Amino acid sequence: MSRIDIAELNDFLHGLRSSNAEAKDMMGNITQAAADYAQDDSLKGAAVTTSKQYFTDTYMPIIQSIIEALNESEERLAQYIREFGAQVDPSPSAKVDAQILQEVMEKVSQLQRKEEDLHQQLTAPNTRPDMEQVYVVKSRSVHTQLLRAIEKENILERYLAFEQSHGDFFSALHELILATSRTIQELLQHVTFNAQTGTYTVSPSITSSLQLMKKALDHARKENDKDPYPDDFEDYTLFAYTYVNDQGKNVTMWLIEKNGKRVENKELQDFLEKNGQELPPVSYTELSGEDLERKVNDSWKEGVNYLTGQKVTDASAGILRTSAYIASGKDVMDDTGLTDMALSAGFGIAAARNKLIIPKNTVEKYKITWNKNIKPTQEVIPNTNIPRSFTLKGKKVNGKGIWVHGNATKHMGEFVTAAKGSIIVENELMLSFQDAVSSIIPNVKPGKNFFKVEGWEIGINGNTGVIYHALYK
Repeated sequence: MSRIDIAELNDFLHGLRSSNAEAKDMMGNITQAAADYAQDDSLKGAAVTTSKQYFTDTYMPIIQSIIEALNESEERLAQYIREFGAQVDPSPSAKVDAQILQEVMEKVSQLQRKEEDLHQQLTAPNTRPDMEQVYVVKSRSVHTQLLRAIEKENILERYLAFEQSHGDFFSALHELILATSRTIQELLQHVTFNAQTGTYTVSPSITSSLQLMKKALDHARKENDKDPYPDDFEDYTLFAYTYVNDQGKNVTMWLIEKNGKRVENKELQDFLEKNGQELPPVSYTELSGEDLERKVNDSWKEGVNYLTGQKVTDASAGILRTSAYIASGKDVMDDTGLTDMALSAGFGIAAARNKLIIPKNTVEKYKITWNKNIKPTQEVIPNTNIPRSFTLKGKKVNGKGIWVHGNATKHMGEFVTAAKGSIIVENELMLSFQDAVSSIIPNVKPGKNFFKVEGWEIGINGNTGVIYHALYK
């Protein structure tokens, strides 16, 4: 049985890139020396001509193959780590020991039997009242252990499936390394130079080795092209900022940094716009509105539009740099007219829709409709109209009325607060929540239930009708 440690693999990948960079520099120097020699017209004679041809025909393909092997080794390992995160465990410190997990699998059945025994003891007609609480505590403990064991069992199953599907993952790279190594050995052993005649004697086997190496090189490139990720994907730091657009829908804006600075990379940007939602969470960092605003302002100080990554060189750059240092930036900018200037230039957090800029008359005309379907049971969350807890009128599960707990409304309050208390966002959010609850009611079973529906994560107890978790993503 095998084991894997992703942190160790990431460390190895980092070291591999460093050593490969040195090797590529060396290969580049050799290539340049060979090219300079081949193009040097000051050297004459049959021996020189033969020698130049030899270097061109052999050294160039070999160096190209070695560099490809170096690139392939980095890219395949990076892809292997990414796919492990997507298919097995996304944690950057994930460790899997198949032997230990095999033992956990055997423990699952034992815990299941123990849980059944405790349940029978708890529900037995002759169980003493003073023992009921003891059995409840034991049952919860065993159930928790069982859930953890089952999760580990699931990880093992995912890992074994991953291992089976990746059995030949590095085969093309291995083939290329062997073919290149064989060609080098052939050159060392089967090429001779006759100083008297100035000619090289090349064994026919070398031609065959060069052809096999070329075939392996083409195969490695073909395999590498299957990887949908752009080259040097791991060299960049990715940020995702999710906001509500003017249609009330969640939209994610992707931002790219390198060495702590905002950069542009069209290939990577296009990839993120198309595939970003499928990336494992460990691949990027979620930004809050405050985080993004801080980055925008810090970038202004350097005369860079963080949202586009473009350097500002005209007169507005000085104004924006100055405004970024103003403590009460929004109020001062409004008073001086800088807000309009910034927005017209495509600057500021409003351009990313972090703040919903809504004319006052629009707010006055907008009708709040979500609160007519609820009955508050606590005071409202500050800066919102959402009660800390409430019941949903006319909604029941298994004969029990639905009550939304404070643990669930907490996330709703955070969402509205992030939108600067926008009543439009609040109204759309709460209506969406009520629709989501209505859709899950027919599927709620006794005990704890967890649903993902219409962008919501909802946890509800089917015995009590309590919604204990509600998070809009």
